[in-house]
Formats: sequence, structure tokens, C-alpha cells
Amino acid sequence: MTVYPVKRQKIPQSVADELLALIVRCEMLPGQKLPPERVLAGQLGVSRASLRDALARLEVLGHIGVRQGEGTFVQQPDAATLCLPFQGLLTRLPPQARDLLAFRQMIEPEVAALAALHASAAQLAAINDCLERQETAKQSQQPLGAEDLIFHALIAQASGNSVVVAALNTLQHLLLHLRERLLVGNQPGLTVQQHRDIFEAIAARSPERARLTMSTHLDSVIRTAPDAYSSTGGSTHA
Repeated sequence: MTVYPVKRQKIPQSVADELLALIVRCEMLPGQKLPPERVLAGQLGVSRASLRDALARLEVLGHIGVRQGEGTFVQQPDAATLCLPFQGLLTRLPPQARDLLAFRQMIEPEVAALAALHASAAQLAAINDCLERQETAKQSQQPLGAEDLIFHALIAQASGNSVVVAALNTLQHLLLHLRERLLVGNQPGLTVQQHRDIFEAIAARSPERARLTMSTHLDSVIRTAPDAYSSTGGSTHA
């Protein structure tokens, strides 16, 4: 493991930056155990207190994890961890939810267009199966819930872009937070129909239609949002 001396100013953040740089350079892979604090502090030329502060920062971000009695290990941050700061922002500043939905409108139509170009037969079948489960939930008057999230996640996977998948996974965790706190519409019929339109456009290998149908769907989600801030309970049209 190659370690570089840390500058004295802002030592905890500098240590955190250096350790994260090592992870990014793949010199420390997920599952790999970090050296003992005493050894690592000596290699970096910092106090153990500064090292612990830096390690705590990386743990909060999900880059490392502590296993009691075993040590500290590199891990891969997941969407739930990455979106925690944004969840706090949404809790304190609910109007930011509209900005989040607007951001979704910027991204997901292009993702649907990519899916129309790259989706495999197996991925199309998985999306269709998800739609069938949504239809069953609608008929039995059950909330779409997780199947709604799965639908959008499957489209992201079908885009063929790993960065898109990671970004939208984080976004979907934030949307789950909104479903529980802010967005409470109950339009399962409209949701399923619009999801079906999106799927048919992707299955037809039409990026233009896929982009348009996803944009139309998200426009309707945004239109239902204003009444959500004063409501509680229910399921979400998303």
C-alpha cells in the first residue's frame, strides 16, 4: 500500500482525502482490512486522534466499516448511505422536494431513451414482469410501493450506463423518503398506464417515444406534488 505524507493544515480532512484516494486508485479494495491505527498513523505522519477523526468521516460516507473485534475494512458506499445528507435537507426544507422532482425530470427521460437503445431481451422481460405485478397490485387496491421503485431501477439498468444506475439508485432512495413524508397522491391507474406507455416505447426501440413518455409521466408526478405538502398518508403516484 502506497501512502503519502499528509500536509499539516486541516489534517483530519487531508487524511480522509488521502485514504479515499487510495480506495479510488484501487490500492485498497472493498473487503480489504486497513492497517492498525498505530501503523497507519505512523505511515501518514499524523496523530492517532487525527487519524480517528478522518476514519470517522469516511465511515459516515460509507467508504469504510468497523467490525467489532476484527478491525476496519474498506467497503463500497451504497445509495442509502450516500443520500442521508439529502434526506436531512428534505426533512428541514420540504420545498426542496420540488427541486428533486425537477432534477428527476432532467435525468430520467434521457435514461429511458438509452434503455430503448440498449435494453436486452431479458431486461425487457423483467420490466414487463414488474408491470404485471403493478397491475395485480392495482386490481387488488394495494399500493404500488416497491414495484414503482423497481420499475424505474430496471429502466436505469437497461440504459447500460453504470454511473446512471448508481445515481438513480441514490435518487430512488430519496424518492422513497418523499413517499413517506411528502408525496401522497393515490393514482395507481394513471401510474400503471404511464408505466406501460414507457415500456412499450422502450420495447419498440424508439428513443424519442421513450423520452417523451417518461417526460409526460414525470410531468404528471410534479403536478401532483403541490398538494402533497399539506397531506399525510396514502400511496404515491411516481
